[in-house]
Amino acid sequence: MGLKCVTMLIKDGNLSKDEIKEIALSKLEKYNSIDKPNDNIAMVINPISKDSFYLISNELKEALNLDYNIVEVAGARSDNSELNAKIAELDAKIDNEIVTLSNEILTKASLENHNNLVASLATYALKSDLDTLATKDELLTKANLSDLNTLATKDELLAKADLSNLDNLATKDELGLKANISSLDGLATKDELNNYALKSEINTSGGIDENTLNQAINQNATIQELGAKVNHMATNLQGATYTQLVATMKYLGYELPSELRAYADYNLFADDKLSGDLIIGFKPIEYTGSYGQAWENVAIYNELGEKLTAKYASISSDGLNIDAVFAKDIAHPKGDSFEAVPSDYVLADGEVRVSITLGAVSYYGATYGLRMLNNNPSSWPESFLGGSHSYDEWIFTFHNYKPTKFSITNGTATYGGYGYMTRYEMRLSIGNWSKTLTYENSNYPNNIEIDFTNLNFGSDAKTIELAKAWNVPVTPYDINSDMVGG
Repeated sequence: MGLKCVTMLIKDGNLSKDEIKEIALSKLEKYNSIDKPNDNIAMVINPISKDSFYLISNELKEALNLDYNIVEVAGARSDNSELNAKIAELDAKIDNEIVTLSNEILTKASLENHNNLVASLATYALKSDLDTLATKDELLTKANLSDLNTLATKDELLAKADLSNLDNLATKDELGLKANISSLDGLATKDELNNYALKSEINTSGGIDENTLNQAINQNATIQELGAKVNHMATNLQGATYTQLVATMKYLGYELPSELRAYADYNLFADDKLSGDLIIGFKPIEYTGSYGQAWENVAIYNELGEKLTAKYASISSDGLNIDAVFAKDIAHPKGDSFEAVPSDYVLADGEVRVSITLGAVSYYGATYGLRMLNNNPSSWPESFLGGSHSYDEWIFTFHNYKPTKFSITNGTATYGGYGYMTRYEMRLSIGNWSKTLTYENSNYPNNIEIDFTNLNFGSDAKTIELAKAWNVPVTPYDINSDMVGG
């Protein structure tokens, strides 16, 4: 049987001496069960409280017939007489076998320097933290130690990046939310991307065949050629007048306004110089769809923004003329059940007399022309469906009245594919003033709206931009430029 001394460091300022003894005794018993046939005593040190004592196992305590496991040492003394006496006593009772204290312990600190040893051990880590440290084998699985020479030092890293910006970098978890890291091997490198040409189209399979690639290259060449021509034309047109530019663009197949004017929006409703019957005309230029045109949702709006629709309506026997009275708060649609305008009818306050000239007769007969006055029709019998592709003008006359807005629908959602105008002239007339504009349309149905408080006579955003480029000022619209007759 041998005797060894082991050192136990328990760094805790909250545990009592008895609690420390119980912890150390448990550790010592486990250690003795492994290190048989030797028996061990423990030197227990608390660097925080500066307490220290020697501890023997329960087995050794019984063998020595002692009352306690703790063997007290009364302070650090140079002669160590008390310790020597204790060791001598142990020596006599265990067959005179004395084990020399571990060379490792003796080289760290002698018993004479006990207090210095306590102070120095206080700077080491808690024994309770050792379980969280990696073993040598675990470290070997994390990195190839043979590569350590290739790793950058702290100073080298500082030279490569500003560590003050580290807070702005994404963590591994944050990067994981942004992209599937397992897919990185499938991404193209910079060199691989540089090998691809301009692509105008990618097929549904995700690949690019040779024909598609050649088409993209040819289109790229065409774009470059067009760019060269534009640059050449711009060089040759330097100093050209607007008239010369219009002629040149027309020759190339493009159109510009023959006379460049830029007008501000015009408020016809508020212009007291214009009064009398307001006329709105629509003259078809091009059609599309089956049969003739469809019309519905005829309405005007007063100065309060209130909607006025047909209250009474009569139609001529030939189906081409309607006489109506418009008023607010009229329930629609009425289908074919409009009540005729009484012959002696006197307009109430806010009501408007309206005359309409139709460009075509209804497909279902002359009297069915009144259907165009329906608002919000829910089925085709409530919509006007023209019987032929007529190019005659559709005219709406509002007697002695200027609405703030007029609206109408050309085409219908109640009968898909019925006819509507894709190109037409719109004529506005009141008193001696008249203005005709041409419009193109691809919407079906086409909801036409005219705001008489904010009329735009061809001076759209593109025209105004062009005018500014030629230093043509944006001026108020002059009604005198469109006066006719007296």
